[in-house]
Amino acid sequence: MVQLYAYNIYRVPPTPHYYYYSSSSSDYSYCPFGYSINYVFLSVVCTIYSINIILCPLISVNKCVILFYSFLEKIEIVKQSDYSPTDQDLLRCRVLTSGIFETRFQVDKVNFHMFDVGGQRDERRKWIQCFNDVTAIIFVVASSSYNMVIREDNQTNRLQEALNLFKNIWNNRWLRTISVILFLNKQDLLAEKVLAGKSKIEEYFPEFGRYTTPDDATPEQGEDPRVTRAKYFIRDEFLRISTASGDGRHYCYPHFTCAVDTENIRRVFNDCRDIIQRMHLRQYELL
Repeated sequence: MVQLYAYNIYRVPPTPHYYYYSSSSSDYSYCPFGYSINYVFLSVVCTIYSINIILCPLISVNKCVILFYSFLEKIEIVKQSDYSPTDQDLLRCRVLTSGIFETRFQVDKVNFHMFDVGGQRDERRKWIQCFNDVTAIIFVVASSSYNMVIREDNQTNRLQEALNLFKNIWNNRWLRTISVILFLNKQDLLAEKVLAGKSKIEEYFPEFGRYTTPDDATPEQGEDPRVTRAKYFIRDEFLRISTASGDGRHYCYPHFTCAVDTENIRRVFNDCRDIIQRMHLRQYELL
């Protein structure tokens, strides 16, 4: 999965939409967003989940349905009429981006102007509308997608698709002065897959078998060496593209991210803020 953000001056996601259940004596409750909640259905889901009928199939598909799975684990809470989503609930919700979403916000008196566009193939033709006079591009990759395929053809490897797309953007003649901030996202899921050992990266990317962890690697505290090797391999696959065809006019700044880890995102965003400010100054020859 790929997500793209274009920053025009200097991510917070758009305001989240969530659904809550109003108390009702009937099997259905009205939600103000136009949805009805079927409590009979929720009761059946609770029963099925309690006897582990669907737990194994969910795990076997490599958590493609992680959103569904995370809410199944707390279905008894979710089905309550007074349920209110937590911050983690909101972070685990996702709506497929279609079109262009514009967001303006301010951090430490610095104004940001962000355009959020979908990474699907049928969305890419819309990108050109956002690339006029941008300061930076944030390219978001699901690092855990090395053993998954894209929804468009159910055949192309997702991570390979992201690499190909990154190469096209990096070499685009209109973007050769625009630097890219690379978010290697879903590090938590990547670690789970690597440690489980069921889907080996070398089965999808044979070159991983010859890869050694670089000297500049800085593992997280307590991180398994296998995880460190895997995440730096993915990082270096992207950096290999940027260094092979870079001409010194734009740069790639990689970051390991976990979108549901608020502290991680806070640190990364602060780094990105400084990077984008420097890019802005350099763009106008003030640095």
